[in-house]
Amino acid sequence: MADSQLNTSYMGLELRNPIVVASSDLTKTAEGMKKCEAAGAGAIVLKSLFEEQFLVEGDIPESDYAMYPEALDYMRSGGLLEYAPSRICREIEQAKAEVKIPVIASINCQTSSLWPRFARQVEEAGADGMELNIYDLPIDPRISCAEHDSLYFRIIKDVKESISIPISVKLIPQISSLPYLANKMAEAGCQGLVFFNWFLEPDIDVKKLSTYSRKGQANFNQTLRWVALLADRIGTDLAASGGVRNADDVIKQILAGAKAVQICSLFYQKGLDVIRDLLAGIEAWMGEHKFAALEDFRGELSFKKQELSFRDLGEASSYFRAQYLKIYSN
Repeated sequence: MADSQLNTSYMGLELRNPIVVASSDLTKTAEGMKKCEAAGAGAIVLKSLFEEQFLVEGDIPESDYAMYPEALDYMRSGGLLEYAPSRICREIEQAKAEVKIPVIASINCQTSSLWPRFARQVEEAGADGMELNIYDLPIDPRISCAEHDSLYFRIIKDVKESISIPISVKLIPQISSLPYLANKMAEAGCQGLVFFNWFLEPDIDVKKLSTYSRKGQANFNQTLRWVALLADRIGTDLAASGGVRNADDVIKQILAGAKAVQICSLFYQKGLDVIRDLLAGIEAWMGEHKFAALEDFRGELSFKKQELSFRDLGEASSYFRAQYLKIYSN
């Protein structure tokens, strides 16, 4: 089966297949990006750039950002400079001279005014798209969900006004009304949403009586649920991220409605060559079910498609409630 039968459109970018190498050390250098392309990936998300990395190199007044001077001094001393912004901009420039698949930059800021400034730098380096990692965990009981939501809209607006390449937002699961926020972000001009970003999680060491952070655990089924619930119901593309183990998992996310599937852990476990196994598995399944292209089955098992089997949303909701009761009654 030719690559053209696996192609997809995500964020307005044309991908030869839906497999996207997620932000990681695998995508931090031009050489790494070339390996991802050679292995068969459809697109690449660069290793995330954090605000602090720009601040240690940029001539930015300290009044423009929220960061303790002591922390900045530590950054400038070389504590976290291995993956500095000037370096990744050079890596983007080099990669774009040699790599044909889309290269999507990834940035993470904590100061609202700095998002567009950093986005422009990466766009000028040649990135094809921009993924925004907005981390806004509600912890203040006096702040409403509407105030938290407004942060997303403001960042999207500011970045959209500053760059011309398409943008996506990689969301966290802890959002009060994900459908509402997702729809509003689409209306604000966001061309893609990624479910989900698995940030660090807290834990407690009972022996040392101290807290520490561990790597967030991806939840494949949580991602599947929200892709299925929102596919083709809001005006933006959806990508799935987290917990993919094999070709069947990629197929499930596409059946749910995903335009692209971001993968990271699997590549660390089995190497980038597993991409060819994933693609072969998708092709074999498509042949078995007589699908000629991804769009022939994308979203076929989304909430919207299944909802059409009923006269209205109420009956569709009853159907899902019935499935819940059936599973737990057994």
